[in-house]
Amino acid sequence: MGSLCALVVLAVAIYRSSAPVFVVFVALEIVLAFARIAESRWRTRRKAECLSIDVSWSALLSLLWCSLQGAVAFVIMSGDDPVLQVLSATLVTAALGLICARNYAAPNFATLLLLLMDIPFAAGAVLADAPLLSVIVILTPPFMFGARQIITTFHGTLLKSLKAEKENLYLAYHDSLTGILNRQGMDHHLAKLANEPTHTMAIVSLDLDGFKAINDEYGHGAGDTVLVEVARRIEAVVGTRGVVARMGGDEFMVLVRDCGIEHVRALGEKLVERISEGAIPVATDVPVRVGASAGFACIPQDALTTHELRIRADMALYDAKDAGKHTCRRFRQPDRPIGDLNAKLRRAFSRGSRVAG
Repeated sequence: MGSLCALVVLAVAIYRSSAPVFVVFVALEIVLAFARIAESRWRTRRKAECLSIDVSWSALLSLLWCSLQGAVAFVIMSGDDPVLQVLSATLVTAALGLICARNYAAPNFATLLLLLMDIPFAAGAVLADAPLLSVIVILTPPFMFGARQIITTFHGTLLKSLKAEKENLYLAYHDSLTGILNRQGMDHHLAKLANEPTHTMAIVSLDLDGFKAINDEYGHGAGDTVLVEVARRIEAVVGTRGVVARMGGDEFMVLVRDCGIEHVRALGEKLVERISEGAIPVATDVPVRVGASAGFACIPQDALTTHELRIRADMALYDAKDAGKHTCRRFRQPDRPIGDLNAKLRRAFSRGSRVAG
């Protein structure tokens, strides 16, 4: 739109003046307009393909365009045609407003664009045949100050919005008690991995043994203390090798990628041992102990989708609890009657529903 308006002004300038410089300006304007349209379409395609976008060319073309408008304004304002001077002032003022509105995310860059247009415009006014146009020099500093205030105000609002969005996203994906991922956060990770079938991955489902007794005897505050410490112990074992989430209540989940079955088994066993070792002080001179059971399943050995993986890790967990707790079991195809299998599936699904609630 800026290029279209500039071409209209230049067309009037060519009509009213025989100066060849305006023809040169038209040619440059057309070249820049096509370059900016091509660059904009390239960015749109990159965005649609979820690819990284380099804005360097966009910034460079913006600098060139504003420099061109400044040059046009200087030539027109230093002349003696009042019609062209009015049109030039209108174009510059309108463009400055758009620059403030479109570039406030980069305040210094926006200010540079303003100066590239406004300084040549004011300089041309000083050289004009009408001395009173020099008043524009007096008007320029407060005008630029006001424009800078608009830019910085919008920039501050943008930063606050981005910060609030980031905080809300963190709260949506993280457990407020332990600070690790919550169910939604784990779902988000699994959704991103669902389209990567070439990677191996595994889920270790964990459930605390004896946690209800702690809640019943010492209260929910003590239970919260235990959950925080358990989350810390799980994170200490997993480190950067996987993603840890509290799925609700006393149930946790660990997601690991690019791993073998024995590696996952060793990780599950270590988690069970680490959670169970050492008392957890829930008050002065009140230590408590909690155990854990774990079950795991792997892609592609035990499941083909992340949905199947979660269900089968939960089924393995219940195998571990049925085996006497404080152990880690891998998912295995059941050889028991179909009624028992359905019961186990109902337990796994009810666990997911309970956590979701």
